[in-house]
Amino acid sequence: CPWQGPYHELSVHEAECTHPTKTGNELMEILDEMDQTRKKEMQLYNSIFSLLSFEKIGYTEAQFRPYRTDDFITRLYYETPRLTVLNQTWVLKARVNDSERNPNLSCKRTLSFQLILKSKVNAPLECSFLLLEGPYDDVQIRPVIYHFIFSNESNETDYMALPIVDSVECNKLLAAKNINLRLFIFQIQK
Repeated sequence: CPWQGPYHELSVHEAECTHPTKTGNELMEILDEMDQTRKKEMQLYNSIFSLLSFEKIGYTEAQFRPYRTDDFITRLYYETPRLTVLNQTWVLKARVNDSERNPNLSCKRTLSFQLILKSKVNAPLECSFLLLEGPYDDVQIRPVIYHFIFSNESNETDYMALPIVDSVECNKLLAAKNINLRLFIFQIQK
């Protein structure tokens, strides 16, 4: 059973848990799903380890600050000051619930972000990148490797989901004065 919680709630959970009544086949299906999840995690971590062997790697602390749009319906968004990584200037932007009209009507919160190259480049810049929790934050983010080829004509990614574990973790981030994350960029050499 994957349940986790405080010890004083254990007896209540044990009384309600359906796992002890499952058949052997049902338990094997659950174990197979857990194995598949672990395999995917291992593939991800192996991919990150292979990125660490790249020649050009850069990282920086990214502090998102909240702003409001001047639109008819004001919307909250986040932006970092300019960041220098791999001798290029970058900006990260983030938005809540993909800038839906009334995010206050939902208790589910998500953050999505985009990476923008502010420098001019002589040739396309192929990069893999990921955002992780910063050194002073306790938010849980599942690492996801993103890939994009930056050029002067195509200098910003689409908005991508910040892979926060759940809505509770997202609300923790949004309650903070600033959002502190760590950006890693890996330049792919041809």
